Amino acid sequence: MKNERRGLAQVRAVPVPAGSLVAAAFPRTSYADAYAIYLPVGRTPDVDALTTLLTTSVPRWAEQLMWLRDGIVSPLGLRTARTRTTSPDSAPRLQPGDMSGMFRVFERSDDEILLGGDDSHLDFRVSVLVQRGAVRSSAVLTTVVHFNNGLGRAYFFVVRPFHRLIVTSMLRNLARDLPEA
Repeated sequence: MKNERRGLAQVRAVPVPAGSLVAAAFPRTSYADAYAIYLPVGRTPDVDALTTLLTTSVPRWAEQLMWLRDGIVSPLGLRTARTRTTSPDSAPRLQPGDMSGMFRVFERSDDEILLGGDDSHLDFRVSVLVQRGAVRSSAVLTTVVHFNNGLGRAYFFVVRPFHRLIVTSMLRNLARDLPEA
């Protein structure tokens, strides 16, 4: 079981899933990435449970970076993170307009939840997608960003290295926190 857990925690870069809600989130995308982990064989959690686990498994160091970021950007009039969490044990069926962690739900399908936020400098969407396979399923976390102006480009230039670290850490935490079969 330990070797299977280790295999689940391996985060791999993947293409933005074609035909997904996130692929059509913006008419023009300024930045996109997608990362995936395998889910346990024979046990594919629903997308609501995965979304709740992901949005509540932000590493402590990333939360501290967000606190620092909020202190810097607040005087500039940019949106700050307001974390509202839901217990992973009682994951609700998320609907557009709901909050999961600090993200607003924009759209959903049976296997994908599209979260994100809009601000004056950039708009972003984060997708949690369950890709079901014949033998093994994956959880795919995709981010797409649309820059609204030069401040958005400059802001994302600074946060981009941290973005990848945070996303891959969240997926590793998800693999660790998934209930065992």
